[in-house]
Amino acid sequence: MAGPDSLFLGRCAEAAFTLGLDGFLVSTLSVPARSITFRASEQPAPPPVYEQGEPPVPGPAGRRTDDWQPAADAPLWMNTAWLLDDLAASITPLAEDQVQALGLEAPPGADWCDLSVRDGDSLLRVRIQLAGRREPLEFPGMFLRELFTEGRYRDHLAAEPDRGVPVVDLRGTL
Repeated sequence: MAGPDSLFLGRCAEAAFTLGLDGFLVSTLSVPARSITFRASEQPAPPPVYEQGEPPVPGPAGRRTDDWQPAADAPLWMNTAWLLDDLAASITPLAEDQVQALGLEAPPGADWCDLSVRDGDSLLRVRIQLAGRREPLEFPGMFLRELFTEGRYRDHLAAEPDRGVPVVDLRGTL
């Protein structure tokens, strides 16, 4: 049975997809506060681009039962929804390894987001490319779990912390 964090992230993924189609982008998300904020995009929303073609069943039902992974050139809003959907499935295994996904921040005009993560006692910002990708976003939750449990996140620490919080820059890696 899915826990409350997983259910919340799953609902956020659906909202990110649905509102993304209408030109709204996730701005901030807080798992502990159960809050999500959207902002209007300055440009019309590009259509979805799927890695393996559109699911045979349209809408949320198709995304729940079929592989709807975004293609590498999918729009930012679609990769955000995919990231949240995969985190919904991975948040419990991450927590079992003492890694907590706390939230997400996507600055206006940026083609990436920062995922706030607590690894044991350390607070980190994990920077993930969402638009202009060369490869599809593959299983981000599983990737993050392995990255943190194996300690490989240290290889991706940016030289300067962002707002006093170390940044694990995975753009070009994940």
